Amino acid sequence: MMTTGFISSLNLWNAPRTGAARLQTDLATATKEIATGRFADVGASLGGGVVESFGLRRQSAVLAALTQSNTAASFRLEATQSALKEIQSAAEATLNELTALPADQRAKTVAETARGRLVALAGALNTSAGGQFVFGGTDSGTAPLTPYEGSPPSAAKAAVDDAFTDFFGFAPGSAAAAAITPTELKGFLDGPLAGLFTEVNWSRTWSSASSRTIDSQISLTETATTSTSANAEPFRKLGMAYVIASGLGLSGLSPEAQEVATVKVMDLLGQVSGGLTTLRADLGRTQSQITDANARMAKQTTLLTGQIRDLESVDPAEAKARVDAITTQMQMSYGLTAQLRSLSLINFIS
Repeated sequence: MMTTGFISSLNLWNAPRTGAARLQTDLATATKEIATGRFADVGASLGGGVVESFGLRRQSAVLAALTQSNTAASFRLEATQSALKEIQSAAEATLNELTALPADQRAKTVAETARGRLVALAGALNTSAGGQFVFGGTDSGTAPLTPYEGSPPSAAKAAVDDAFTDFFGFAPGSAAAAAITPTELKGFLDGPLAGLFTEVNWSRTWSSASSRTIDSQISLTETATTSTSANAEPFRKLGMAYVIASGLGLSGLSPEAQEVATVKVMDLLGQVSGGLTTLRADLGRTQSQITDANARMAKQTTLLTGQIRDLESVDPAEAKARVDAITTQMQMSYGLTAQLRSLSLINFIS
């Protein structure tokens, strides 16, 4: 049985408009693909292959995060190396000055320079980079060292003065210090004073740094130590050398006792120079590791980017052809709509 369908001008007008909405969506999709160079809807385009695509992108994101972390670590290491160079230069200058002077002139000369270099040591160990104190170890949010001299006196100075007074019965700089024998002074330097510069006592009176250094993952398979601590032995020995030179009133001691003190200072400075060289070498190796890791990760990122592009990229020529075809269809649709809207019986009634 034949049936007839209902045809009206309203249906004819709406048909092109319905198709135009779909064409506009297709045009937006094709235009986005031309702009980005990849599928507008990766999941719909790749189907099951989207799992591989997301996996590659996840690996690429991990490499990017590691590279960014390495940038921060490199910045921290550069600041650390600069401060270590400054500290070592001052220590070696002090040692060279003492070595070049006659024994009877060393105490007076080193007392004049050691006080300023003790202040500079605290400043260098309080170096910060990116808002973090590079010698703070894992506690990088707090300045590691409190200046030795100050008002009120620092805990470190109070501890040294108290140890001197307890051992000799009078304070540093007292006139009675002239009677201290070389043996007595050596006993104090190697005993109570040295005890103040153990890691435990240094942390109690001098430093608020953590002895635990920062270990960073620098690649997918490598970790490295990317900081040092103000509690390291070379800094403690250097602090002790400067305190002996400037904080015990050497000028008031006998020439023999002065020689004991300056020889001790020179011995400590010699050990400090070797220790700082080792620290700088260790950090230098870490810097080299980071550079190599970044180079490898850059190559891995390039490879991953190529694989992602192969999976997700669209053919620009094909996408452009789709845009042109859709644009043509839309123009035809708009033209047809305009023609249909002009159809009216009124136009044919005379």
